[in-house]
Amino acid sequence: MLPAWRLLGRGLERPPRREGPVITATAATTASVHVPVYRPYLGEEVQEAARAALEAGWLGMGKLSRDFETGLEDYLGLTDRHVVSTNSCTEALHIAARLIGLGPGDEVICPSFTYVAGHQALSRTGADIVFCDVEPDTLCIDPDQVRALITDRTRAILAVDYLGLPCKLDELMQIAHEHGLRVIEDAAHAFGTLSDGRPVGSFGDITCFSFGPVKMMTTLEGGAVVTGDPADTQVLRELRHLGIDSDTDARYRNQRNWDFDVVRQGYRCHLGSVPSAIGLAQLAMVDEFIGNRQDYCRYYDAQLGDLDGLQLFETDWEGIAPYIYVVRVRDPELRQDLVEHLKSRGVATGIHFLGAHEFSFYADARRGPLDVTELATQQVLTLPLHPYMDTATLDRVVSGIRSFFEAAADGAEGIAQTA
Repeated sequence: MLPAWRLLGRGLERPPRREGPVITATAATTASVHVPVYRPYLGEEVQEAARAALEAGWLGMGKLSRDFETGLEDYLGLTDRHVVSTNSCTEALHIAARLIGLGPGDEVICPSFTYVAGHQALSRTGADIVFCDVEPDTLCIDPDQVRALITDRTRAILAVDYLGLPCKLDELMQIAHEHGLRVIEDAAHAFGTLSDGRPVGSFGDITCFSFGPVKMMTTLEGGAVVTGDPADTQVLRELRHLGIDSDTDARYRNQRNWDFDVVRQGYRCHLGSVPSAIGLAQLAMVDEFIGNRQDYCRYYDAQLGDLDGLQLFETDWEGIAPYIYVVRVRDPELRQDLVEHLKSRGVATGIHFLGAHEFSFYADARRGPLDVTELATQQVLTLPLHPYMDTATLDRVVSGIRSFFEAAADGAEGIAQTA
């Protein structure tokens, strides 16, 4: 397989792998610095790629767009599947939904426990969202709950890979086969993850990736759809570019085709040359991004695993491309206090995710039991995780969490002694 960094073609060199949390800094240099949940890597390699694309002068979808798609195909080891780039994962999900013909009167089974962009992309077609629970160990959609929700109106399943952990796609594909359904995999969190040794996106029905500002790698805003059917690939290309049937190949050569037909309702959601160039530069480094984030997740696990107040995900991170690092606060009433405690120390946190079934827009949506979802939304807390963190920053996050639970334990002990 051609290494992704070779595709850059601008003399950029792949940086050396920085093993683990070894980019050292002293506590003094980091104590006054805000620690964000995520910080994208936008170093000189990335900026040079953007400058070169700007200087070339072709800013719309062009040769670099196709180079980026080819780079993704090579990285994922695709031989009989193809990538169609888009300007966001939300639009990737939307045109995937249009591809399979979702519309009014149809139902699509989705986890409530995911970002609402996925639900919005699908309900935009007029289809009805049906909320499904997730499995307690991975917080990915529960295949048994999916089976229980299928009706004669069901047309599709939305499978979401959470924080980099792959869903049970093979089982979901079997359910879909039994009922004549399509499966759209929302792999926004899982670019670079392996599932049973296979790259996510290299198998299944339709896979959508995100390359947004805070994802594993970024094109600033961007996404992609992967499918194995050449006819589907052509339809996706038409859907993302105004329903035009024959302009894509010309644009891939930085040209325009002025003799075309419009063959379907389309949208304007292609990926331009500058974000594609940024994506190529990021793709050259994505294995390094994944490797050091795996190291940081293991570091967090080792430092936090003995705290009774937290529940960690049971994985060694091998083969997992961790987009975010999430802990579960066992006592939901303590979560906001922990958030404020870390905030006072300059450490930001996030919550991935709220339950979409609680949003006003989806209040009337059909749903199954959501016990796991409802507990998870009260417990999950996202800690800082991004490329090239240093040991002092990691320890600052860890010490903030440990000091909180130590104080909580001391307070509980004091109450017990005076009772």
